[in-house]
Amino acid sequence: MRVFLKDEGRRRFFGTLAAILATASILAVAIWWANGNQMRETFVRHDRCVVSSLMEQGVSEAVIAKAFSDEEITEKGTDLLMRMGISEKTGLFFMPQIFKIQKGTGMLLAGLFFFLWIGLFVPACRFFSAREGIYHQAVRIIDQFMTGDFTEHLPQMEEGCLYRLLGKIDSLANALAAGNEEAVRAKDFLKDTISDISHQLKTPLSALTMYNEIIASDVENKETVLTFTRKTQVALERIEGLIQTLLKVTRLDAGAVVFEKQGWLLADVVNRAVSELLVRAAEEEKEIVLTGEESIWVNCDLQWTSEAIANLAKNALDYTGKGGRIVLSWEQFPEMTRVSVTDNGKGIDEKDIYHIFKRFYRTSRGKGSGQGVGLGLPMARSIIEGQGGTLSVQSRKEEGSVFTVTLPR
Repeated sequence: MRVFLKDEGRRRFFGTLAAILATASILAVAIWWANGNQMRETFVRHDRCVVSSLMEQGVSEAVIAKAFSDEEITEKGTDLLMRMGISEKTGLFFMPQIFKIQKGTGMLLAGLFFFLWIGLFVPACRFFSAREGIYHQAVRIIDQFMTGDFTEHLPQMEEGCLYRLLGKIDSLANALAAGNEEAVRAKDFLKDTISDISHQLKTPLSALTMYNEIIASDVENKETVLTFTRKTQVALERIEGLIQTLLKVTRLDAGAVVFEKQGWLLADVVNRAVSELLVRAAEEEKEIVLTGEESIWVNCDLQWTSEAIANLAKNALDYTGKGGRIVLSWEQFPEMTRVSVTDNGKGIDEKDIYHIFKRFYRTSRGKGSGQGVGLGLPMARSIIEGQGGTLSVQSRKEEGSVFTVTLPR
């Protein structure tokens, strides 16, 4: 019952109904009481008239008293009354006093029933009219939901089953809206990815076309053929690397990568990350230094985590000049494990630092260097965050940068 009456509109309706029925009951008792009093007065007046008439005719008081107390009905008495026109079949119209009582009672009852009809009909009309308004409003808003417009919300001002139902529908609409937004974001992501791939492949493909034209126009010169064949090979390798990187970034952004986390020595993870960069560092006269306890373990996906750290080390090499120093250090705390990649290179301009994790973004200092395409840092962040970690950066112009990876223990 308490749940049934939680609906405010329902409480008002049944409260009004109860008040009307209580009032009608009181009026019915009042009519019954008034009718009884009127009948008593009528019969007492009639008895007085009869007694007075008999006493005027000389009938003794004892005889009159006996007549009023006697309950025996005789044939002579019945016959006399019938000759006087008084019997069970006599019309009430010919009995003015009784007819008057009946008429008054009928008018009172008619008024009572009129009060009941009005009292019940008006609140019912108001209650169902209000509900009809809520239904029409709900239908209109649900129609908007069906067209993809989720700006309005279904009414949920009060308690009760109806409002709980509307609340559930509104929650479903919110879920649909979120799904639509996710679908739009996925569509935009796909469109941007295709646009980025097209833009990034344009340069090496144009170079390949030009190299082939040069080779075709000078096929007799072996040195020219060899030179531009090597250039073609470099461009093809760049295209292949770009496509592989784009595929990885796309899979990470789409949530299609399942990280297989296991316990690994952090030193092994870092060594795996820089193993292919040591030769490049030596050729560029730069130094890569590893520092950290050999016994620290980390729970991570070996392949992906190594690639993320490698991307950070590559970025440090790209923006560190001749004689530069890149330090990869690691340490462990009760709640997390931290890996830092520190360089003493050019640093990052303040206007660039908030954008460096965007795909294909390159700083103003890196655009003319020919190093990278702006995918290494976004991929590193996606890998680390995909394993529940974080990747942050601190940098000062001409003082170098520090990229910090934290992974949960």
